[in-house]
Amino acid sequence: MTFEDALVERTKAIALVASRCGGRVGWDPRLEGEPAIVFQIVNDARPQHYKGFQRLRATAVQVDIWSADPSEAVALREAVIADLVQPMVVGAIRFQRAMIGNVRSATNPNQSTSQRFRDALARESIDFSFLHNA
Repeated sequence: MTFEDALVERTKAIALVASRCGGRVGWDPRLEGEPAIVFQIVNDARPQHYKGFQRLRATAVQVDIWSADPSEAVALREAVIADLVQPMVVGAIRFQRAMIGNVRSATNPNQSTSQRFRDALARESIDFSFLHNA
């Protein structure tokens, strides 16, 4: 299991995410429908010493929560933060306690409708730094 797979599996197991997002959790920025949760790796340095790679590494991940309802996006944001900051083992991946670098709220135009009558989607972004085994 990869770090990416473990993070998706872990997020899908959050009760509120499972009930509201279903399978719309992943690394593809073009998930169909909302609400949806999309991950993007921002930085994944591979620290080394003379004998090779270190066992622990920090990976910075931006988590975007998309929803037509701003209050739903905020509720999902808080559920994701509460769960993903906790240390946990998923498969062979051992997550240490995560750190939050930033939380942002915004709206983005829904590109699926006409330019003239676009609705806005609520977007909550969380910048996580995950310390995990490689």
